[in-house]
Amino acid sequence: MIQRWFRHQHVIFDCDSTLSRIEGIDELADIAGVTSQVKQMTDAAMAGEIGLEEVYGKRLELIKPTQKDILKLKDAYKNTATQDARLVIDLLRELGHDVYIVSGGLLEPVREFGLSLGITEKQIHAVGVNYNQLSGQWWRSNGGGETSWSPEYLDFHRSPLTLSEGKKTIISQLLAGKSGRSMLIGDGMSDYLASSCVDQFVGYGGVISRVNVKENSDVFISSESLLPVLPLSSAGEGLEKIRAAKPDLSRQLFHALKNDTEFCNPELKKYLLALFS
Repeated sequence: MIQRWFRHQHVIFDCDSTLSRIEGIDELADIAGVTSQVKQMTDAAMAGEIGLEEVYGKRLELIKPTQKDILKLKDAYKNTATQDARLVIDLLRELGHDVYIVSGGLLEPVREFGLSLGITEKQIHAVGVNYNQLSGQWWRSNGGGETSWSPEYLDFHRSPLTLSEGKKTIISQLLAGKSGRSMLIGDGMSDYLASSCVDQFVGYGGVISRVNVKENSDVFISSESLLPVLPLSSAGEGLEKIRAAKPDLSRQLFHALKNDTEFCNPELKKYLLALFS
C-alpha cells in the first residue's frame, strides 16, 4: 500500500560533514600539529564509540587554538560548502520552510557560514567559547603599532550541544509550540540520537558514510549533493512549484532521489518518484 509523504516545515541541518565537507575541529588540529590525536577522538565520537562529552573539552585543550585560528574556520567552511548546499537552502526558504543549523561546532565560524548560506542568525545554534585575554605576549606589537597577538582559547560554554544526546534538547526547544512537521539532516551519531524529536531523520553520507547512521536513518543520502533534501522536505506542492519554475532542476531532483537515496520503507520512495510523472 502506497503511503503519503508529507511536507516538512522545519528543516534542520548539521554543519560539519553535512553542510560543509570538513570537520572544523580537525582543521584546528591541523594548525596545532595534533591532527592524528584529535581526529581519532572525533571519529570515535561521531561513530558513537564514545560519548561526545568525553572528548569535547579534551580536543580543545590539546589544540589550544587562538581566536585567530578559530576565525580562520569562517573561510574554511565557506570554501568547502557541500555540493548544492546554497541552492537547496535558497529554494527551501523560497518555498516557505524554516531552515536551521544545529551544530556541535564552534559558534563564531558556524554562525558566519550559516549566514553566508542565507540562514537567519537566530536559527543558527552552535557552541560558544571564552578566550583568555591575558594569554601570551599580549603587550607586544609587530612594530607598526598593531599587535599580532591573539587571545588563546580558555574554555567552552557548557551547552547540551557538547553532549552526545544534546542536540535532542536544543531541537526540542526550537520546535516547542511550533506547528508543522520537522526533518533533521546529519552525518553523525549525535544527529541520530536527536532523531526521536523530529518526524524524519535523513542520514547524510556524502562526506563520510557512517554505518550506524545509515542503518538507523529513515532516509539515507549517499551522494555529496544535498539535492535529495528538496523532494524529501517539500513533497508534492513544493515539487510542483520547482517543476514549473525550474524544469531542468526537476530532472536533477528526480535523478538524485532515484539514484542517491535509500529508504527504510521502499514504498515511500516509489510514492515520491511518482510525483515527478
